[in-house]
Amino acid sequence: MLTLKENLSYDQAKIITESDQEGKNLFMQGIFVQGDKRNQNSRVYPVTEISKAVKAIQEKIETGYSVLGEADHPDDLQVNLDRVSHMIEKMWMDGQDGYGRLKLLPTPMGNICKTLLENGVKLGVSSRGSGNVAESGNVSDFEIQTVDIVANPSAPDAYPDPL
Repeated sequence: MLTLKENLSYDQAKIITESDQEGKNLFMQGIFVQGDKRNQNSRVYPVTEISKAVKAIQEKIETGYSVLGEADHPDDLQVNLDRVSHMIEKMWMDGQDGYGRLKLLPTPMGNICKTLLENGVKLGVSSRGSGNVAESGNVSDFEIQTVDIVANPSAPDAYPDPL
């Protein structure tokens, strides 16, 4: 017996959503990844690698793919639906850095992050992806799987503003 799976993008599924809570959403926007700067993990992501990875994520978003993130990094690249806290809405480059905008979701983990932010806790973000790391710490073949919300990001300036 074969297992068949059908994957539809949000747009292909023609799902319509409505909300009566306009203005109740919380977003975070700012630096998501930093280029040509050694981070706390002793890695350096060249701007060319970050640019390619950011472009690939943005293309996914533009085709209707939901890029979901979690509160804290799990041990692997798989996104766990029970730990999802947010959805990345947009990513772009500005100078050497990759910027982004994420929307907190009304999930248990999203509500924890929202409560922390509303009470003045400064949260950061950290990319989760794959690539090769040279002995020098330089990263090549970098692909972003998602960006997670964390207490202490490895990139020094990855503390997006809550909106």
